[in-house]
Amino acid sequence: MCRELGYPDFILAAIRPRCWNDDLTPWECPGLFADDAPFAGKATEQLRLLESEIIPRVEGNTPRKPEQRVLAGYSLAGLFATWATFNSAAFGRVASASGSLWYPDFTGYAAANKFAREPACAYFSLGSKEARTPSRLLRNVAQGTRDVVDLFEARGVPTVFEQNPGNHFKEPALRMAKGIAWALGR
Repeated sequence: MCRELGYPDFILAAIRPRCWNDDLTPWECPGLFADDAPFAGKATEQLRLLESEIIPRVEGNTPRKPEQRVLAGYSLAGLFATWATFNSAAFGRVASASGSLWYPDFTGYAAANKFAREPACAYFSLGSKEARTPSRLLRNVAQGTRDVVDLFEARGVPTVFEQNPGNHFKEPALRMAKGIAWALGR
């Protein structure tokens, strides 16, 4: 899809964590609904795995400079990508499509912490209907996203926010491709 959007070839590594709800969350949090397991908050472990094993394996004998790397994610992976900007200097660009920026205390965390490496650019997107949900936590996604976008802009990071039609599950591959292509093109 990135090629269809006009971006030339690049290396893409798609990583599937062992447990999405645990490995992509920065700290523990109750589940969204009564029967849901809590989020375990193991993002630090996932980030160390990414830095110490996955990046070297993907890049092999041709390591990239951090400025050339984009950390991109959708949903909880978008939260992870955004959180990682405060915890790792391994990436120079971030793309968070429909990021779970509703996560409890995340905007306060972002405001209280410095970037590990100031991003060269940041892309955020959200579906226009994502805040319409019975979950009291998920209802905060639009405000959380606006707060994080405002924070990145206030810190001088070239930032774009795109609102897409639909809910969280509408065209995730296209939304992700748009974010990656935008970040690579900066």
